[in-house]
Amino acid sequence: MREILELTSVKMTPPKPYGVFHLTFFIIGMIVCVHFAKKLSKISDKQNKIFLFFIGLFLLIIEIYKQLFYFYVVNNGHYDWSLFPFQLCDVPMFLCLIAPFVKNKKIEEAMYNFMVSYNLLGGFITFLEPSSLCRPYLTMTLHGFLWHMILVFIGLYLAFSNRCLKSKRDFLTSVRVYGFLCVIALLLNTLLRNVSMGDLNAFYLGPTISPVVIFSDISARFGWFINMIIFVLVMTLGAYFVYLLLYNKEKIKLFVKGKVSVGLKNES
Repeated sequence: MREILELTSVKMTPPKPYGVFHLTFFIIGMIVCVHFAKKLSKISDKQNKIFLFFIGLFLLIIEIYKQLFYFYVVNNGHYDWSLFPFQLCDVPMFLCLIAPFVKNKKIEEAMYNFMVSYNLLGGFITFLEPSSLCRPYLTMTLHGFLWHMILVFIGLYLAFSNRCLKSKRDFLTSVRVYGFLCVIALLLNTLLRNVSMGDLNAFYLGPTISPVVIFSDISARFGWFINMIIFVLVMTLGAYFVYLLLYNKEKIKLFVKGKVSVGLKNES
């Protein structure tokens, strides 16, 4: 296994944030995402679930490759708990895989609401501060860039297909999903703290000091619990802005064309 993985371990100078690689990938990726999100938005519900399942399967395959690559090639047979696949941006992999098997319509829509608001936000923000994606190995750099662009695509695709974010209540369901996942993440961080030597920090909630810019300072100064509350609120506020933009996408389109001049809708 190690020998096979080492064949793919092409070293590179990590791309610079806002350098040629970053901006080229981002611009072309966004164009491709918007194009295919619109093109595929009219597929049937059955086709939608199959489509999401195969996206999830692809994410699972490249995630297994990433885990094995770091275990054998980068860390020489030691597991890096900071890479444990239960961060916010890992969740769509699981949700897409179970999509065909979810029969409850409310649960299905809640999953979609979450992926449109929180995961689209997470994927997009990562491209604004891409240092965590810029790795010294080509395949790992491509993995990070591709993974987060897929998150952007999933969010746009679900929003354009009108399968979610139809009302204010729909956003509240995504908040509930986020809250539920935060509880699981915090339990994992706490229960596995000794095993991971504090390296596991799912959803960056703590009790380990947050590695996220700004929040690391908050965590160090005021403690992980205060940081967790602020972080969750900030993420939810950001997700709400994403919801407003996509919920009002048709009105925004008309406004840009100069056909309307009224405010955004926000009725329940």
